[in-house]
Amino acid sequence: MGDIFSLIEQVPRLWRWILAWRFRRVFGRDVGKEYHIIYFIKDVQDREIVFGSPKSKRERRRYANATNLTCITPCADTRAMGHLVYSFGENVKLPPTMDSDVDADERMDISFVSIGGTGNLKTCDLLEDASDFRGFEFKGESILWRTSILVTAHDDVDYALIIKIHPESNPERTWICCAGVGEWGTSGAAWFLARKWKEIHKWAGNKPFAIITKTQFNSDESTVMIHRFRNSEDVDKVARESTITTTTTTTTTRTDTKQTTVTAAPGPMQ
Repeated sequence: MGDIFSLIEQVPRLWRWILAWRFRRVFGRDVGKEYHIIYFIKDVQDREIVFGSPKSKRERRRYANATNLTCITPCADTRAMGHLVYSFGENVKLPPTMDSDVDADERMDISFVSIGGTGNLKTCDLLEDASDFRGFEFKGESILWRTSILVTAHDDVDYALIIKIHPESNPERTWICCAGVGEWGTSGAAWFLARKWKEIHKWAGNKPFAIITKTQFNSDESTVMIHRFRNSEDVDKVARESTITTTTTTTTTRTDTKQTTVTAAPGPMQ
């Protein structure tokens, strides 16, 4: 009887171990050791603000100034960090380290989640070293795969990319980004990663992946996954379908316009 009670007492501990193991498979083997959540600091030109961001120490082809920010460290970063830290606290004992992208600028041999798009220096590093997912780009309000528009933010809807890779330069490390078209896309993506990592584990395991999420403004909890990719072939397929849909819509619009014009033509004079 004592052995049975002892076994029952071990069940919660075993379940916590299993959850922590799955969590590490998604976020990387450095979870619980040295792991970083990296936010970015807006480069401020206002002379009245004395803590402007230093310039990057490394040349980056993709580096671009961020837009649509509410302050030096955007509110989206604060929300995103809160989502991720809470998730880490639930699943592992050692919390991640919070660093700005400037502080982590030259550190390449680390595992991290970067918050924000191409304004974040570590997101730039990830996109440049993304191997299968190197074709993703942000242009205006859209997320592109090479030259194909996959999604475009509109009205009160924002979109984001979650990408996980093992960088070619340091394959033992894990790099993840939560990069939105706008702020709500970014924090929504972080919420999705923090809350839905078990779903991600079911289809991706410990492999690299990319996800496109959709978020309603003012509600991180509204975030849903609309596309998921394991490799560039998966993205190519969605890009082709997107191109076909866009072409069909354009053709239909032109036909409707032509029909309307004919219908509206005046009849003969009486």
